[in-house]
Amino acid sequence: MKTIFLLMLAALAACCEMQASEPSSYLIFEDGAAGPLPESLEFHHGSWKFEDGAMVGEQVPTENHMATIKALMAFDQMKVEWKMKFVVPKQRFLFVAWPADSSAHAMDFNYVPDSGDMFLVRPKTKDKESAVLVKGRTTKPNVEWHEMICIHDGPNFTLTIDGTTITAADEAFTRPMGPFYLNGGGFNGAKFLVKDLKVTALPGSPQNRKLLPSKGAAAPNPAKVEVTPVAYKLSASDILLADFEAATPADWTATGTAFGAGPRKNAVTGFSGKGLSNTYLEGDKSTGTLTSPPFTLEKKHLNFLIGGGDHPGRTGVQLLIEGKVVRSATGLSLKNSAGQEVMDWQSWDVGEFAGKPAAFQIIDDQTGGWGHILVDQVFQSDQVMPSSLPARK
Repeated sequence: MKTIFLLMLAALAACCEMQASEPSSYLIFEDGAAGPLPESLEFHHGSWKFEDGAMVGEQVPTENHMATIKALMAFDQMKVEWKMKFVVPKQRFLFVAWPADSSAHAMDFNYVPDSGDMFLVRPKTKDKESAVLVKGRTTKPNVEWHEMICIHDGPNFTLTIDGTTITAADEAFTRPMGPFYLNGGGFNGAKFLVKDLKVTALPGSPQNRKLLPSKGAAAPNPAKVEVTPVAYKLSASDILLADFEAATPADWTATGTAFGAGPRKNAVTGFSGKGLSNTYLEGDKSTGTLTSPPFTLEKKHLNFLIGGGDHPGRTGVQLLIEGKVVRSATGLSLKNSAGQEVMDWQSWDVGEFAGKPAAFQIIDDQTGGWGHILVDQVFQSDQVMPSSLPARK
């Protein structure tokens, strides 16, 4: 009996070990537990954050549709699995896949979470118009987390949502797969959550290709640059707002968690003195604002060192006059060859606001990759602090 018991324990241990190593069997495995996402995943029309162990896609105010997560694949037959939670107001969800060598869809489906209706769609080709090939309806539209499985296998396209399966076959599907998108369409304020995203190459599909490279717009600066900000010591006529030798000045107002006490594990260069304001607390998970007390604009320029994430409107600094944003700047999303995040000078011409009360605010509302901001040495001056970044292409 003891021998049988030991054998059972060994079998259980082996099973647990297999489950623990399971993610390595996927071409992509993303559980949403921490950022940033792998480079094979891109973000469009909004932003992705990490919240409650999931990726949260939120619509941006200037777009009338949801954030899109884009995975760049490089194989033919694939299985994509994920879990999805729809947040009120619930919006129609779209899955779209593109062939590797064309701008036309290779396959797509629609899902309406309120009703549970699901549709497999044949995309338009040069020979055929687009058409709904098959419809279905789930029996559990009100579950919290929907389990989604999409399989492309040659001409066959199969969709399973919460145990309900519909399938169709069409020669339009028989094309090598390129990028696929998880995309929700809807109204302002909509969002959805994604977790446990898994991508598998099916048997018979080439699995030795690399993930396709992104074909997005070229970054304005190279990924790694050597930057040494111009050295400067405050002159007698300059007015210092903060040097952040104490990371959070006593008279500044903080909200959220980003400016709390705790270690920052990112390597940073280019700041002045021994301290700076750095929101990389708990990695990129922390968010918040840090606002100066009111001050009067007395000089022509407002200078500061800045680095961290380049997420306009989400990571950066703002000049507030009467509560309105009149100037803003974002981070650089740049490192040097040593892997250090770089900082550089930015300067605002604020002469038109002379004599007006203002406030300087640091913002961090981003929790994905580069979801933090670095700021140092904020001061008023009649001179401009020049940038040391390489010329933008």
